[in-house]
Amino acid sequence: MHVDVEKPFWWDVPLWVATGQVDSIGLANNHQQLAGMLDNEAWGKPRDKSLFPGPHGNGRWSQHIYYQLLNCGLRIPPSAGSASGVLPNPVGYNRLYVHCGPQFDWDTWWQNLRRGQVVVTNGPLLRPRVFGPGAPPEGALPGHVFQADAGQELELNIALDLATRDKIEYLEIIQDGQRAHEVRLDKWAEAGGKLPPVKFTHSGWLLVRAVTNHPRTFRFASTGPYYVEIGYQRRISRQAAQFFLDWVQERTERIRLDDADQRQAVLKLHESARAFWEKKVAEANAE
Repeated sequence: MHVDVEKPFWWDVPLWVATGQVDSIGLANNHQQLAGMLDNEAWGKPRDKSLFPGPHGNGRWSQHIYYQLLNCGLRIPPSAGSASGVLPNPVGYNRLYVHCGPQFDWDTWWQNLRRGQVVVTNGPLLRPRVFGPGAPPEGALPGHVFQADAGQELELNIALDLATRDKIEYLEIIQDGQRAHEVRLDKWAEAGGKLPPVKFTHSGWLLVRAVTNHPRTFRFASTGPYYVEIGYQRRISRQAAQFFLDWVQERTERIRLDDADQRQAVLKLHESARAFWEKKVAEANAE
């Protein structure tokens, strides 16, 4: 069985994640459409449109939520879905590529999705390889965990192939949820397909993202995350954990059930989720 959360902004996402049963989450989801955006968070936690405005806002909000999950030390691969036949998307508009290697079959595909060896896109195609301590000679795929002893600095080098028919001005390296590097395509080409090195002095994660200039829809590509453990522990951000703890409280306040037994059963799930996120806040080792 594989449990995929279709969209990061569904109201119950913090509850589902707290069960420990989520295998992937829809970063390229069906609010991102071929001709435009479904520009709302219906049945989900609404975004602040002053922070996430315009046609790209919903897509940026989805990514922001996903990055907060990663900042909590959780390792959930991104996925994709188009709702073709329900929404105006052709089959495979939002799509997920999984690296299977020489064994290309059903079981390997699902296994490597859970390992995070993925790229999601509704436009460009990214093919990354990251080099660093412990990586194979040909470079590491997304989902790889780089490790170093406490007190050491770890440097990663990124090689990237890109194919696109939409205009892209720059590639982005996202490190712990923030833009670490923004590289114009001409500079990337001059460097022979290599991106600037990324240094870690503490645990964290990185991914590579490309966003097109499409004026009406959020057309992008993203690698799955690579993880770094300095001192062989995960980085847990207090602010990120608090983000989901506050979300659970907000969701609890929205419960409207007249049946007392149903209400008690639902509240029990909320209490369990609240305990999960409170524990994350208490375990935090980064702001």
